[in-house]
Amino acid sequence: MTSAVPTTRRVMPTDLPEAWSGAATWTQTAAGAQPWRVAPAQLERIMNAEVEELARIPNGVRLAVDTDASALEVELTTTEAHANSARCLDVVVDGELVATREAGGNVTARIELPGKLARVELRLPHAAPTTVQQVLLHSVTQLAPAPPRGPRWAVHGSSITQCNQADSPTGTWPALVAAQNSYELTALGMSGQCHLDPPLAETIGRSRPDLVTLCLGANVYGANTFSERSLPPAMIGFVDCVRRLTEAPIVVMSSIAAGPHREDQPNPVGLTQRQIRDLVHRSVEVLQRLDPLISLIDGTEILGFDEMELLGDLLHPTAEGYRVMAERLAPRLAGLLD
Repeated sequence: MTSAVPTTRRVMPTDLPEAWSGAATWTQTAAGAQPWRVAPAQLERIMNAEVEELARIPNGVRLAVDTDASALEVELTTTEAHANSARCLDVVVDGELVATREAGGNVTARIELPGKLARVELRLPHAAPTTVQQVLLHSVTQLAPAPPRGPRWAVHGSSITQCNQADSPTGTWPALVAAQNSYELTALGMSGQCHLDPPLAETIGRSRPDLVTLCLGANVYGANTFSERSLPPAMIGFVDCVRRLTEAPIVVMSSIAAGPHREDQPNPVGLTQRQIRDLVHRSVEVLQRLDPLISLIDGTEILGFDEMELLGDLLHPTAEGYRVMAERLAPRLAGLLD
């Protein structure tokens, strides 16, 4: 779309839907446009208020346009951030972070742009439920949805995948890997709620991924979700559900290292995190017998037991820890699509 005379253009999801990525769907509420990482119809089948709240956090949701606009203006509202995390938005121009703005409560932010044709991306907050009232581009003569950067990549996991401790939306390890490998990201980190729910498998499949990464085990330990008897068939069934919906390579990553309070202490169903990691690995071995496109990454190879300084609470990585994870994961994942 072009305009000969500079003008202000509204670029909400209803105006330019092809330019918005990372959400399963959007709904219109009295508070504004609501992005959902998991569609409400799928949430009804999970029946959990915490998952519904997490689905309203636009982790990985973004606007991407090619434009010569001179400024971007956004008005949005966030509620309390998950785990008291940073509430902010990022603007990226031609792959470079040019602005991070606080986004606590009701916020209007204006970010100056180059005023010449460039790829402009608005990244919504990664850790707080958010509604969007307005997104405007000023002094526009050229505007079009930016083309995909590369393959579609869907990532599902726990808070270690949602990355609440990241400094801003571009600092999560999935966002960093996506930037390095030129992936189009669907981020389905679900803090405390990665429990092999079949509707999440369906959400992954409906994102039409070219690559899937499943980070499994941390919440299974923390919530006592499965026992030694029930975890392997539940995990195998979840991966089977994803496989029925996509032919993409599937990478299962077990949990990164944690402190001895998890690694060596049995939870109420009698499993340590080490034992859960072993069950995840053995389940992947079963899956691989019939599916050569399933691979395993041992999470302790991504953050190990000798790197506890990168875990602020001996469980969740610090912002630097997420950067280290991305540096190690990006090349391993890139090799799967060569």
